[in-house]
Amino acid sequence: MDEETDILKVHENSDLDVEQSELILENENLEGELNEDDNNDEELSPGGVLDEETIARGLSNLGRSAHGEYQVYLNVTIPGFSLVDISLLGEYQYLQKVEVPYNDITDLSPLGKLPHLLILDASHNQIEKLLDFTPPFNLQEVNFSWNKITEMGDLSSHYCLHKLLLDNNEISGIFGLEHCRRLKYLSMSHNHISKMFGLDELPIQYLNLSNNQIRHIENLETLKYLRELNLSGNNVRSLSGLSKNTLLEMVDLEDNEIIDIVEINHIKNAKNLRELNLLRNPIQELPDYRLSVLFRLNRLVILDRHHVKEEEKVSAVNMFDPPMDVVAARDHIMHVVYSFLQPARIWDSTLPSTETPYPMLVLVGPQGSGKKELAMNLVDEFGDYFGFGVSHTTRRPRVDEIPGKDYYFVSLDKFETDIKMGQFIQTYQHQNNWFGLQMESIENVARDGHACVVHMELEGVMTLKKTFFEPRYVLVTPLNPEIHERRLRQKGIYSEEHIKRTLKRVDLYVKQNQEHPGFFDMMICSDDITVAYKQIQKIVMDYLGISPEAQENYTNQMSKKETPDVSFGNIRARTWSRPSNSESLSQSRGLRLDSVGHGIVEEESIKRRQSAAKDVVNNYVPPLYDQLMSKYPKTAPQMANKQIGLGHEQRAATAPTKKEQGGNIYDDTGPADSPDSSSVESSVSRLSDLDSAAELEPTLLEEEYNMNADSQLPTETMNPLTLMGTSSNLQYSNRPASKTLRPGSDRHHVLPPIQPAGV
Repeated sequence: MDEETDILKVHENSDLDVEQSELILENENLEGELNEDDNNDEELSPGGVLDEETIARGLSNLGRSAHGEYQVYLNVTIPGFSLVDISLLGEYQYLQKVEVPYNDITDLSPLGKLPHLLILDASHNQIEKLLDFTPPFNLQEVNFSWNKITEMGDLSSHYCLHKLLLDNNEISGIFGLEHCRRLKYLSMSHNHISKMFGLDELPIQYLNLSNNQIRHIENLETLKYLRELNLSGNNVRSLSGLSKNTLLEMVDLEDNEIIDIVEINHIKNAKNLRELNLLRNPIQELPDYRLSVLFRLNRLVILDRHHVKEEEKVSAVNMFDPPMDVVAARDHIMHVVYSFLQPARIWDSTLPSTETPYPMLVLVGPQGSGKKELAMNLVDEFGDYFGFGVSHTTRRPRVDEIPGKDYYFVSLDKFETDIKMGQFIQTYQHQNNWFGLQMESIENVARDGHACVVHMELEGVMTLKKTFFEPRYVLVTPLNPEIHERRLRQKGIYSEEHIKRTLKRVDLYVKQNQEHPGFFDMMICSDDITVAYKQIQKIVMDYLGISPEAQENYTNQMSKKETPDVSFGNIRARTWSRPSNSESLSQSRGLRLDSVGHGIVEEESIKRRQSAAKDVVNNYVPPLYDQLMSKYPKTAPQMANKQIGLGHEQRAATAPTKKEQGGNIYDDTGPADSPDSSSVESSVSRLSDLDSAAELEPTLLEEEYNMNADSQLPTETMNPLTLMGTSSNLQYSNRPASKTLRPGSDRHHVLPPIQPAGV
């Protein structure tokens, strides 16, 4: 028991010792904190005179001296001590960075004893002279903001200076920087500077002269390396002084007097410009200001402190310089809307068969390409098959032009009135004049049963491609600039500037042909108009079956007592237009087969198609067939009768092969000097066989009508707004029934499409 008691006493004593030791440590800590409080209460640098204790507390960044011999403190920071005397700093000769802001210092001469000083911050003091001490060996950055400096003085001795901040002083001019050939950063905002002098040939990259009294941007053309410029809070009205500063990346002109959007053009050459600030300028009151700036400076990332979105850049381009596709889409929408506001009627050219839209041939090319001459010659020689679609224009007629034959020459007011009356299907502006093709011009040709031939510029084609018409487009352009220029000058009606613009446009057509294969159906080089016309003439004659090759082919077939190739243009209807099926037409016009009844239009259409099929069954020979075969023995259309009721595969099997047709009459090569392979291929034309109603029984036509004909044309009871996706020219009227597939086709067959070689 005694041993246990002794053990318990030992444990109790040890616990007491631990508690006493902890109490002793706590007392010592409290005494240390009290001593520190006593030290904090001690006044540092009394009277504004810097003492060692103040310096000791501000020293930092222990490192090696400049020569590497000693371990020294490199930085000292002494802010807010109301210092007026910093003489003691002269004893710390190895200091490289001195920061003494928010004091009352007026004299910095002790810093002349710091030969290794690199960075000096003496902002928010009472300094009146700039760097008025012995210059350190390599002083690089100086901050004298918020002082009382009135003059800069000569800073040529500070040749290593590359950053200088003099904001919020009383400086009225920039002086003394001529020899600071390493100065890259200069900030002198909130001073009294009115002239931008004293910066010639300096390598400045950042310049801040905001909130001064500057009215003109001047003398900055020698700052070849300038990247960021801040001139906010001045009275600047023009940006003309920045036209040669091509390396600019940021320009801040907030709160100035810039009023004209044209001023933006002065900084268009700054290819690296990413940020622009024009807040609080009169220019912001202009309509579409932001889009106008983005159109001129499409590389901006930040405008007026707001990030630029991709949609804004697209909207800017579409507003001020839209692509031809956008212009064409707007033009087409405009004509569609205006056409629906007019009285309803039906056009002859809107009533083709389901497989063959109304035939049109469009010759496309720049001025002086000869497209108009080729179109006129084609109509003159093949007047029984082609008619010229006369366009409207606001330009004045030339000496050799006849109104109503070459163009309909109208005033701008009349042109605009016709647009609002929904008479145009296509308009475009070229060389400050307006051109347009009216539906009535096409209709005048369609009433005679002719294929319509028109000529136009590329802008007009872009709009025409968005209509329901499906013409064949032939690019006619000279590839020899000298011949083209000579042709333009011989006319004697174009100015020098006009000729230069026209010659440049040739590249636009060639580029369109190269970058968009299939945009044009073929290309013809018009360096020689005669040769170009012979190419078109040969193709047309082959299509019509009146070329020597076609006649020889027919003679060979007759001598062998073979069934003639009725697919070559003698019986079947052909077209210059692209073939389209009834299903695609029905879908594109937004109609449903089961949603429209048999109206007047549908009834008349089915009667014409049934009548045409019956005529073929009864051995009816169209007038064109009589004309073409007048020199040869006539035979009944046995193939048509024989193939009635056969399926598509059976008719294809019984059709004569290319070898049986007596020669390769389909391969007509065009010019060999096309600028690209696609145009060369498109220059080689071939015929395509299009099935027509001549091969169908009346019962088959009725079946096809029940499936498709109901969806081809809208009825008068439909809401016009549902037809916005269709053509602007689907209109209504009551017309008598006809016995043909298309009004006028009882007199002349239309022509087949142009197809590239190898198809």
